[in-house]
Amino acid sequence: MVSRILTALIIVLGLSILSPAQQTACKTVEIPVGVMSMTGDGFRGLAAEDFIAHVQKKQVAVKSLTYDDGPRRVLIVLDANKKLSPDARKAEGEMVRTMIAAARPEDTFALIPAHGNGKQVKFTPDRSAITLELGWDGGGSDGKELGVLDAVMTGIEWFGAPQSGDAIVLIAADTEGNHKANAKLVAKALEEHHIRMFGLALGPVQTKSSVAGGTMTSTTSQGLAYTKPLVGDGVYSTGDEHFFPLTANSGGLVFAAINTDTRRSYSMNDARVLQEIRQKALAVSKMISAYYRMQIGPPPLTHPEAWSLEVNEEIRKHSQPMIVLYPVELGPC
Repeated sequence: MVSRILTALIIVLGLSILSPAQQTACKTVEIPVGVMSMTGDGFRGLAAEDFIAHVQKKQVAVKSLTYDDGPRRVLIVLDANKKLSPDARKAEGEMVRTMIAAARPEDTFALIPAHGNGKQVKFTPDRSAITLELGWDGGGSDGKELGVLDAVMTGIEWFGAPQSGDAIVLIAADTEGNHKANAKLVAKALEEHHIRMFGLALGPVQTKSSVAGGTMTSTTSQGLAYTKPLVGDGVYSTGDEHFFPLTANSGGLVFAAINTDTRRSYSMNDARVLQEIRQKALAVSKMISAYYRMQIGPPPLTHPEAWSLEVNEEIRKHSQPMIVLYPVELGPC
């Protein structure tokens, strides 16, 4: 009798262990997908059947696709380090003003400085509240100076409950000098809060780094970093190691904006440099304002896995070159 009870308990426990994996296979996961041209303009009119997805060499079912161009909440994290060059500071101001000017009336913005004593501005529809704080030298301090990733973590809390299209734009020379935050904590927080992060780098950026459980190498979204005229300068094997994977993992990307190549001058008095700076900021604004919400049915996974997503060949043959941005890892549901 005792042996029968033990056998029954083992069976029940075995079923309870198997159950999560079985349920995972049946869950639908929503991911953000950006499909855009080399100038950052989005492609409209795509359908679920226009995409091909794979993980572990197995095809992933794309169940539905919804184009989302609704209101956005955008947090700008700005490097206010006094060590930045005057041209880098001018570039920061120009990029912020470009994004603000390109926003829709329904969008709201927040601003938080890192490595400096500028004033924090929580989400507001008042664009002047953001632009007035770009001259941070005379601003009052809101407390202890934050590192770049510290500022990101602080800003993530400002979002509260997730809303469709929430985004962070990180404008910084690097992601170092933090007190509490690190790249893995930020990656986890971005995933949990469903926030895409984009970067405008004020220095060189590495294309490989271990963040959120996986090593990042060449991906579809990385290709945009080497494309002219949108980006101009490339992303290098030296420089900040976390900028690229943090943005790519979240479904965004980082642009090499200024001071990324020691062989080149980045004077803001150069009309070409000014045009490139504005173009990159405008591209980020476009990518934030519209994207697809994709529902997929992934296979059961025990840990994060790299996966691939692309528009099918028939669509690509009849369209201008397109870039697909999406979170480059799928994890257990």
